[in-house]
Amino acid sequence: MSNEEAQFESFKVSLGVFMERTNALLDRILCDEENKSHLIPLVPWISEVMATAMEREFVEQVALAYWSRMGMTATSSPARLKLLELDGLSAAIAQSLDGAPKDGPASFAQTHLLGVCSLTVASLLDAIGDMFPLVRGILRSNLDAIDVALS
Repeated sequence: MSNEEAQFESFKVSLGVFMERTNALLDRILCDEENKSHLIPLVPWISEVMATAMEREFVEQVALAYWSRMGMTATSSPARLKLLELDGLSAAIAQSLDGAPKDGPASFAQTHLLGVCSLTVASLLDAIGDMFPLVRGILRSNLDAIDVALS
């Protein structure tokens, strides 16, 4: 496997982990019945959107769309920076969920992290542009689900 292929595989793994942990954080925030009860009718839609965003095929399509649009190579700065961003956010989410109560209000840090995840998904959308409508549509729905949970 060439260096570029290895970098692309690392990117796909990082993106997949980021999507999974963002979903876990979203679930945690939606468990706050006191502050999020107004969202109960939307929970099935949010769950469906997040499940779609975590499917392996979709993660591969997002990775390929992002990689090809950004003209990334194994040595490009955008590739390394996006990997660091995804890995750093994934680690921060894991740390915020470890040992945290499973119900009750989400912490300020957890809510803030979900806002940062929203920005990361938005940056993926911006980078992909209009070339990949299906990928863009699912990512847009993912961003909408996060924004709804933050409301």
